Amino acid sequence: MKKFLVFSLILLALTHSTAQAQHKVSDSLVKDLPCNNITSNEIYRRMSPQQFSSQYHIPIANWGVEVRGGLYELGVCWGLSRAQRLFFYLNRWNSDPSIKGPDTVQILNMLREEGTYAMMLNQESYPRTDYGVLGNLMDGAAFKSGSKNTHRNFRSEIERYEIERFHKIGKNLKLIIGSGDRSKNANRTTRDQLIRNLQINKLTLIIVRAKRRAQHVLLVKHYQKLDNGDIRFSVYDSNYPQQDNFFTYRQSDSSFYAPNIIYGVVPSKDINDAVGVYIVDEKERDPIESTLVRYYSSLCRSLKKP
Repeated sequence: MKKFLVFSLILLALTHSTAQAQHKVSDSLVKDLPCNNITSNEIYRRMSPQQFSSQYHIPIANWGVEVRGGLYELGVCWGLSRAQRLFFYLNRWNSDPSIKGPDTVQILNMLREEGTYAMMLNQESYPRTDYGVLGNLMDGAAFKSGSKNTHRNFRSEIERYEIERFHKIGKNLKLIIGSGDRSKNANRTTRDQLIRNLQINKLTLIIVRAKRRAQHVLLVKHYQKLDNGDIRFSVYDSNYPQQDNFFTYRQSDSSFYAPNIIYGVVPSKDINDAVGVYIVDEKERDPIESTLVRYYSSLCRSLKKP
């Protein structure tokens, strides 16, 4: 009798475990994510690289913003590239219209790196400036503080983030030491980290430095090993948001080259020179990962309810 009871309990436990393992979730980003293994690495592993295609780029080109009373001008490539990473990971396309996503103010706060991150649920199939989440962000929201009226929208928050991030001198010091390219050892280390990240869909922010004062932020999405040993990296480039751009790691001299990216930024005679590539803001994935784990855990719990 005791043996039969023990066997029954074991069988029941195995059946329950199997039932849990059978629960999987899929959406516009992940496919067959198992509910018994909701971790950030497993979520990355289940992502479809097709969801990082140029079809889902923010359809707004880089623009300039005057800083310190017009003393100098900054492009907003850092703010746009960071926003693109948020959109890739946290946007859900073709969502159920009955499920309400975060309000516009919460997403505006995310763009300026404040508050709690949330999933952005879109009924449409791609980002549009006249509709859906991005359309609402472009319209923005009005606020009143005392007697002062203010208005925040997508552009204002991108500009705010760009100015604040650019002036974090402690984080940016390495970017203004030296001129353009970097040492071969530094390049190989950067190459290896980019490959490790991209192998599990960890989209990576980089700065391409052609000259000390000619720098541009990109979001690296994919890599391809070429027959000659070189590696081609595909990127979101806010200067050309309608398409992918790319830069290359050349095996023969352990250097990076980005003529398509720095064209028009440096003299034409210099566009084929080696450039410096710096990985930045790796820790900024942490709140994104926490949001993804929280979201999919909640989704799985709803599937297990009778």
